[in-house]
Amino acid sequence: MQNILVNVNGDIHSADKATVSVFDRGYLYGDSLYEVARSYDGIFLHLDDHLYRMEKSAELCHMVLGQPTELYHSEIYRTFAEFRKLPGHAKTEAYCRILVTRGVGKIGFGLNCILTPTQYVIIVQPVEPPSEEQFNHGMNLQISKRLRNDARALDPAMKSGNYLNSLLAYLEANAQDCDDAVMCNSDGHITEGTTFNIFYIRNNILATPPLDIGILDGITRRQVIRIAGEMGLPVREVRFPRERMDEADEVFMTGSVKEVFPITRIDGKPVGSGKPGKLTREIAKRYRQSCWDVVALERNAKKSKAHAR
Repeated sequence: MQNILVNVNGDIHSADKATVSVFDRGYLYGDSLYEVARSYDGIFLHLDDHLYRMEKSAELCHMVLGQPTELYHSEIYRTFAEFRKLPGHAKTEAYCRILVTRGVGKIGFGLNCILTPTQYVIIVQPVEPPSEEQFNHGMNLQISKRLRNDARALDPAMKSGNYLNSLLAYLEANAQDCDDAVMCNSDGHITEGTTFNIFYIRNNILATPPLDIGILDGITRRQVIRIAGEMGLPVREVRFPRERMDEADEVFMTGSVKEVFPITRIDGKPVGSGKPGKLTREIAKRYRQSCWDVVALERNAKKSKAHAR
């Protein structure tokens, strides 16, 4: 834990010194939001998109953010700068998790119980992306018997800290020697994984569940859809039953840390050849290159801004 820094409402601490109130609603009720971003060459990729999505999540759960997103942006980079001062971390890339809770106050659901503005925590630690060996091995995914939350109950489009639905699916998959889980809705249609979006490929056509089925609007998902279009690959955002996964030539997941990652087995059975497919590899390669392209543009923009001063 010595290589982790935690920013609690502007005060930066080592992981063992960071504390929050037991009366924080995030602790009491899971009444919180979060986002995760990953750095590339010292730049947090698509950070503005992550913070914009946090604003949208706040609207979905009727939370009034007590701090402007510009403050989160600056505090993330301030914490990261301190992280890179730690011994041996001058060039270490980071995983950043930002959490915002509705506040601290008396026990009770009512807003009149809250005594503070929204509270925030920023965690910065070394990122641990998958190795080439892990990519080549791929992931064994379970189709969970646990249903995805219905959007009418707790909308998955809201990136909430209330994560028991996903956590239980993940633990149940692990108990069956699977690496992770993907969940269906009450109609038997595939929705998303515990922390990721899902794609399958059949006859060079990509399919992924639509947003209106009740899934997170994944930032990596968006980029993959764009990249597939540039490659001339048709993308279908459609509802489909779990049986479609058995017919797939390739399956992959998308997320900020694992980027584009192959699913090589489902419920222990091989997907296609049982190895990462050709299109998955190409999409993963192009996605990674697009990350560095975005970083280069942002770095050049910062340099131009600095010269203008």
